[in-house]
Amino acid sequence: MLLMDSSTKISFNRCIRDGDLVIVYERHDTMKAVKVCENSVLQNRFGVFKHSDWIGKPFGSKVFSNKGGFVYLLAPTPELWTLVLSHRTQILYIADISFVIMYLEVVPGCLVLESGTGSGSLTTSFARAVSPMGHVYTFDFHEQRAASA
Repeated sequence: MLLMDSSTKISFNRCIRDGDLVIVYERHDTMKAVKVCENSVLQNRFGVFKHSDWIGKPFGSKVFSNKGGFVYLLAPTPELWTLVLSHRTQILYIADISFVIMYLEVVPGCLVLESGTGSGSLTTSFARAVSPMGHVYTFDFHEQRAASA
């Protein structure tokens, strides 16, 4: 069995820390991935949001801007990650990903080799499906794309 340090695991009941990746839910059609940095701010049409105000709050929190606007800070899941990715390549969405994982019989403990990481949409779902004992190896010939994913 693979041992994990539960203090570093992203979960819905863990508080946000400096350096965490959060999904900022602005509206039903607008979400973005943001890396929390204590001295940074997020500016959007709802106002200015200080990252330092986010630190210590649990995932799922509603935070307010200087103008009274608000956003929700969500834990990054494979489903949300697929929605916030920049789609520079053709990606699979959750319904298709579910079919692929089921058809390939990917279960915890499996070893998956993926050719063509692309945006990482399928990769993150593979990682969830094989956890905690499995492993996903992925390759992309495009160095910048691989680094971004």
